[in-house]
Amino acid sequence: MTRVPSRGFPVGVPGYQSLGLLGQGASGQVFKARQRSTGQFVAIKIPHPASADNPATRRRVQQRLHQETRVLAMLQHAHVVRLIDKGLAEGGLIFAVLEFIPGETLRDFLQRNGGLPLPDTMALMAQLLDALTFLHQHQVVHRDLKPENLMVVSTGTALHLKLLDFGLASHKGEPRFVTGAEGTPAYCAPEQLRGEPCTPATDIYAWALIFLECLSARPCVQGADVGEVLQRQLSAEPAALPEELADHPVAPLLRQALHKDLRQRASDAAGLYLDLVQCLAQLRGARQAWMAPGVPADSGARQLTLDSMDIPAAEPADAEHALGILCVGLRLYPARNSSLALPYLQEMREQQMRWCANAVQGGQGQSAGVLGDCMLFHFEQGASSAQNLQQAAVAAIDLCTRVQRRSRLLEVQHGVRLEISGGIHSVRPASRHDASSRNQGANVALHLNSVAEPGAIVASQHARRELAANMQFEEYLGTAAARHAGEERVFRLMADLQG
Repeated sequence: MTRVPSRGFPVGVPGYQSLGLLGQGASGQVFKARQRSTGQFVAIKIPHPASADNPATRRRVQQRLHQETRVLAMLQHAHVVRLIDKGLAEGGLIFAVLEFIPGETLRDFLQRNGGLPLPDTMALMAQLLDALTFLHQHQVVHRDLKPENLMVVSTGTALHLKLLDFGLASHKGEPRFVTGAEGTPAYCAPEQLRGEPCTPATDIYAWALIFLECLSARPCVQGADVGEVLQRQLSAEPAALPEELADHPVAPLLRQALHKDLRQRASDAAGLYLDLVQCLAQLRGARQAWMAPGVPADSGARQLTLDSMDIPAAEPADAEHALGILCVGLRLYPARNSSLALPYLQEMREQQMRWCANAVQGGQGQSAGVLGDCMLFHFEQGASSAQNLQQAAVAAIDLCTRVQRRSRLLEVQHGVRLEISGGIHSVRPASRHDASSRNQGANVALHLNSVAEPGAIVASQHARRELAANMQFEEYLGTAAARHAGEERVFRLMADLQG
């Protein structure tokens, strides 16, 4: 067999040129590389050659990397590292080809910049919650959340977070060779340290510890040695919140996420996300206070701004008007015979999501969050409740027409198609700070979208009643699940404004 020059790799990796070591652990190394066939930069993850000396260690390391690639193949999300390829290197060692992320770990970022202001931390941690929502919907638990496994990338004026290293991730509780006690003690929930099964709440616990670390740039759970860290994690005493957070709206969310008792801890990443962006919305008017001391607002310094985040707009001054909520599901599918690479499909998906958001915002909608392929929009600037809902309905109809045209064009040009669905609901907040009503309304809109077939815009009974004078509806029976708790009937939007 002809030896393949390693060019910096520990063994030969055919098809890739090594450009240097990015990092390494006890069993593996990650290299920056160039794919020879395309010229694109990638990250190559390969087991350490020393692991090949021991058959048991080799088998365990290979199984773990197989599991990591199997999990990543299911996950295509803006805040999750992308899997590009995998193969066999010299000696039969498996290697994974991952998206190269031109940034730095959150650990390095905090060490270099110090703690982040609270609003910036909230915005960054909302991105991580979005990723966790997507993982948990696919029955994946990461099990190793820590600053070293989060990449921070500057995208102009904003910071973008990417979650990586799925070596300990479990899917539906598998694989069995991953033992419960593995992980990083300073970020492990008590049940993980006790070797018990990990659940989405296990990731939520680590998320809250990282949230606090972003504020101080110091790990929340520390000790003189590993034993002391373990003792603190396993004690009944929860991690203390900074004094300045004591009366802040985000404090109850963090306390709920930091419960040592698994039965009392928050386990719904989607619910936490909605609550967190509501807290961000309440802070929107205080944006100038978030700038670093001594940095003028127009200096061009890199700041994390709410304008770049998918968060709800400020609540209306007139709480008597109902808020119109539109949830849009936009999905991109390659043709059966398509050979498009995953990075290209992911980039195209993100482009279509941005295009869709811009189209709705042009119709008076304001972005209120993104969960996977679902985008939430608020309509609250109208002179009446009916007008807010009408703007949401018109935006949905217009978007459906535009997506149909756009899908035909994309299919001819790129071999992919777009599908859209939507849900419309309305809520009447009791006050400017009634986050509960808004969250409940968002959940209803998300559910309506989930039962809508491609091309269908489904409205709640309440929304249909307010729009009946100007819109045509028919009772929607598209799926057996097209009913929501508290909603007796749901309706499909049929026609545009009459006269």
